[in-house]
Amino acid sequence: MRSLRLGVAILALVLVAAACSDDGEDGEAVLEEVPETTTTRAAPTTTEDVPVTTPTAAPETPTTTAAPVEEEVPETPATTAAPSVGAAPPPPPSNLKCIAGTRDNELLVEFDALPNPSDILKIRTYLQVDGEPVLTNGEFDVGQVDRGGSNRWAAPVRSVPANVPVKLYATSFNQLGQESGWYSVDGVYTAAGAPCGTTADIVLPPPTCTAGCDEEEGEPGA
Repeated sequence: MRSLRLGVAILALVLVAAACSDDGEDGEAVLEEVPETTTTRAAPTTTEDVPVTTPTAAPETPTTTAAPVEEEVPETPATTAAPSVGAAPPPPPSNLKCIAGTRDNELLVEFDALPNPSDILKIRTYLQVDGEPVLTNGEFDVGQVDRGGSNRWAAPVRSVPANVPVKLYATSFNQLGQESGWYSVDGVYTAAGAPCGTTADIVLPPPTCTAGCDEEEGEPGA
């Protein structure tokens, strides 16, 4: 078999050589361009399944609302509570009593302590002499009122005439300037520091001697 192939090859060379010699005689040999054949190999087909990966959805981020910025509330300055003053006037001083004063022609009007002293602005006293008009006598702040007793207050009434029946009055004012009603008490001034008297304590001056009293007292012709 090998010898047969070898013989065929030798025969082919002889034929080629003969052809070349014929062409040489005629002139230059013309070589025909043999188109180049590009051998391409197809890429191997793979039947392996390529895993398809589905992208995993990213977890949703919860939407958060920004917390409101708290504004600083300015501090309210401390205020002193207003006195508990209502629309009505304060209560009038009650259970009045006339007592001795410490000055000449002075008496004191004593009464029950008023409730809620911080509501009271002042005390006013009045004087009525023997049925005459009632006149304002004096005004006193709560601090000026004698409060020696825990449940009794006393305010002065001055310029009281001696041995004359009088009436003493006292009223109270609240922080709004409203005045209370009043009560009265009878009294008589007899002397400085003397207890407040009554009409029975009035000392009348001795009667003035009239003309002829000496004659009545003496014997005629004496």
